[in-house]
Amino acid sequence: MNCVGLTNKKYRAILHLDADSFFASVESAKNPALRGKPVITGQERGIATSMSYEAKALGIDRAMPIYKIKRDFPQVVIVSSDYEAYAMYSKRMFAIVRRYTDIVEEYSIDECFADLTGLEKVLAMTYQEIAERIKNEVQKELGLSVSIGVAPTKVLAKVASKWVKPNGLTIITPETINSFLQKVKIESVWGIGPRTALQLQKKGITTAQEFVEKSREWVCDSFSKPYEVIW
Repeated sequence: MNCVGLTNKKYRAILHLDADSFFASVESAKNPALRGKPVITGQERGIATSMSYEAKALGIDRAMPIYKIKRDFPQVVIVSSDYEAYAMYSKRMFAIVRRYTDIVEEYSIDECFADLTGLEKVLAMTYQEIAERIKNEVQKELGLSVSIGVAPTKVLAKVASKWVKPNGLTIITPETINSFLQKVKIESVWGIGPRTALQLQKKGITTAQEFVEKSREWVCDSFSKPYEVIW
């Protein structure tokens, strides 16, 4: 867990939950005998659609052909995707988040945003404690590991959830945004793709903090509207 400058000061708190290797993790939750093993889903498509962290450690990437995986990594367990099960686990995972707040945005099958603002007083828990409760309940009830970020904005929350994976918890407050963003590479910011990151790097911007230090006018003159929103 990496908690950046926790404070009791009230601030807007957006939680981003991201399930770790979701499809492969569901397969291991369904069949505990698969836990700790390199698991790949996508047998029916002929390409890897999800892989456990053990499989990733072998160098297996998403969309790698199944025949190549079987040839080069005979120790890997390859299964067909069970989308009905993934949808069920997704629904149950988001239901756990909704125990704490009704303001939940399901961003994809394995990730969501949730607004926790003001719930410290209502629930008599800190934002860190709420996030830990959600993580623990997902793990205990579903057998899934999730990584969570809590921050004042959606972009920051998503950056935070990726900061420590798997099973991470990173909290950013207004007081610690700048020090945190100094450590975040510009290509790691949600919404900034490889081409835009390269353009920014050519302009001398290599970190998220260097980007936010630019003026709104500079961002608007240099990039399209979505990047002003990210800024």
